[in-house]
Amino acid sequence: MPLPAAETPLFDPIAMDKLRKVAGDQGSTFVADMAQLFLDETTRVLAELQAGRERQDWKTVSRLAHSVKSSAATLGLMRLSAACQALELDTRNATSGPETENRVAVVMEEFKQATPILKRLS
Repeated sequence: MPLPAAETPLFDPIAMDKLRKVAGDQGSTFVADMAQLFLDETTRVLAELQAGRERQDWKTVSRLAHSVKSSAATLGLMRLSAACQALELDTRNATSGPETENRVAVVMEEFKQATPILKRLS
């Protein structure tokens, strides 16, 4: 599985517009709450993912990457979502491959890059 392509946007604001529309009158508050929740939860989940990597528990790594992937896409964090998808697919059979360590590092870096966006939204 390839890493996120250079042309994959870090952030897609259209996703935020969709969330605001779904929330109606509470759109701005809803987006801020979702961004803060994602920031808090993903910080915790990625610490667990790192611990799983250290234990070589690839089943856990795959499960955690999957959970971040979907939420990241919902919030428009496209490169983070793509990085999680690549890691999930790489570890889906509870095994690692030659690129697994690099994929974990990319997920961590993409979250680091997304953090200022989440803070601005929250």
